[in-house]
Amino acid sequence: MEQDKGNLDSYMHRMIVWRRKKRMSIIMLVIFLAILVFLVQFYMVDQKGRLGGDINTKEDEAFMENIAVKFIEAAKLNGQMHKGKFKVHKDNQPRMNELSKQTEKPSEVLETDQQLGIPYVLTDRYIPNHRIVHFDFKGAPPTIKYLKKIIALAKNVGATGLLLEYEDMFPYVGKLAFMAAKNCYTMEQVRDILDYAKSLNLEVIPLIQTFGHMEFALKQKDFAHLREVPDSPQALCPSRNGSLQFVKELVKQILDAHPMSNYLHIGCDEVFEMGECEVCRMEIRENLFLKHVKNVAKIVHDNKADVQVIIWDDMLRHVSQQTLQESKIGEHVEPMVWVYAEEIYRFVQPPVWDKYAGVFKTAWTASAFKGAFGETVYAPNARRHLENNLRWLDVMSTQSNSFQHGFRGIVLTGWQRYDHFAVLCELLPASLPSLILNLQAVSNGFFNSSLKETFMSTLTCVFSRERRSSPFISLENDPFMWEKLSRCLFPGNGFFKLLYRLHNLEQEAKEYIDTTTKQRGWMTPYNAKHNYSSPLRVEELTQSLPRVYHGMISLARNAADSLADLMDNYTISEWIEQRVYPYILEVEKIYNESSVLKSVKYWPVRPLPMLKDLKRHGIHLG
Repeated sequence: MEQDKGNLDSYMHRMIVWRRKKRMSIIMLVIFLAILVFLVQFYMVDQKGRLGGDINTKEDEAFMENIAVKFIEAAKLNGQMHKGKFKVHKDNQPRMNELSKQTEKPSEVLETDQQLGIPYVLTDRYIPNHRIVHFDFKGAPPTIKYLKKIIALAKNVGATGLLLEYEDMFPYVGKLAFMAAKNCYTMEQVRDILDYAKSLNLEVIPLIQTFGHMEFALKQKDFAHLREVPDSPQALCPSRNGSLQFVKELVKQILDAHPMSNYLHIGCDEVFEMGECEVCRMEIRENLFLKHVKNVAKIVHDNKADVQVIIWDDMLRHVSQQTLQESKIGEHVEPMVWVYAEEIYRFVQPPVWDKYAGVFKTAWTASAFKGAFGETVYAPNARRHLENNLRWLDVMSTQSNSFQHGFRGIVLTGWQRYDHFAVLCELLPASLPSLILNLQAVSNGFFNSSLKETFMSTLTCVFSRERRSSPFISLENDPFMWEKLSRCLFPGNGFFKLLYRLHNLEQEAKEYIDTTTKQRGWMTPYNAKHNYSSPLRVEELTQSLPRVYHGMISLARNAADSLADLMDNYTISEWIEQRVYPYILEVEKIYNESSVLKSVKYWPVRPLPMLKDLKRHGIHLG
């Protein structure tokens, strides 16, 4: 009995211990599950907040699938899937815990970030050493007074230098005087810009074209013999003796005017016409390019030995590393790698970066804040430009260690024309908010609502108390920032606000012209040609004409007023002629045709005369 009792006591003791362990295990499991649920919910709220979405449990599955796809795409672009940065499972999606490790929430993110519409980009808060703002003066010079205001604002939010592309706006003298536009800057104005930049401790890098994009010089009869293709002024022929003599004079005048500059950008991008003349045809294209670049670099160093030469990189992307190394191009120039679209690695793949790192000790990069998404666009899409800049920070962070000396910095380009003959794209006053937004991003390594106060104060934005509860920008729904920033008082705000009006009036004018001359059947070109229509219907179609017409006239006058102190008169006239005047002419044409159609009192019986011009196309109808 005592043995049985001992066995029973032992059994009861084991049961008590087992039950305690079980209870503790259950408690630990409940705690673990609670923490896991909390982390999952926190992750999903965090990620949806970043992407500007609302929390909706019915959409969670689709949302997580979208997040996973974004990570897969980012990993492919960065080559991370082959470097073991995270595992990809059979369903081709990273697991939840792996995603959460990749997406730590920045401590500066505030409660309104989910509404800002900021592009979702993973970054390591990389901040380039140099943040250079590019000013493209091609045939449309801003006033010196206005340019100084922009430079000061850029300095306040992180700019460290300026890249000045004069083209025909530089006051060339002597043999090159013919290249200067009639409205170019004077030498006193150039010195004024440089002195002001110096007072702000800004690096100034002049940019001149020395190979492609030479239209501003080669369009002239005096230098037409230096063209690679006789009928096209796009590219300089590197095989002609006169070409290097021309470059020598060009380099000398630019360097003499910029004695404090440590860098000179010699262009060399988009040499579309190369290796086509009878002499150049004898040489391999890539060798021809590299030889000319080295010749220009030698000219620069003969003028000033300590100036570092920069070139655009696009002509190097398809040249082999062996050819680049054999040419020793890395001893002569530094490449500036430019991509203005969102997908950086689509245009400059990882192997290209490896090649550059094997040839050059350092490199520059170039994003854009305007002038990149269409030759005739008149206002920059700030959201797309912000994504371009954020993705550049991610790429620079990834690739920096590959170069012996890392990256020099990034240039935020602001193109005024796509080339010398193209029409104007976004003017500076239309683009200042985009510049400040993107410059803040590259100067801080990110952009979110923690930068709101600096952003708003830089653009002199003062909102009423009712509006303060709403997000200060909403890039998803308002990528041009017209709705959010039209009340701000930054330099050029009047023109910026006017573009919102132009956008709306343009839509109205297009709809009216299309409806009147194409969709409705009484004022088509056929009706106007034959003076054959119903006066009653014509009267109906022209009821809205005065409103559209006077709206465009008023817009043109306001544009002239708002640009008066910002751009020169030639630029103001050109912009109005390109953007507003065509609609004025179209509406006037409709008015004139309507007046004639309504004046007709008697009409001939059908059929109306046949189109005689059909015979010219082989259509004979008798």
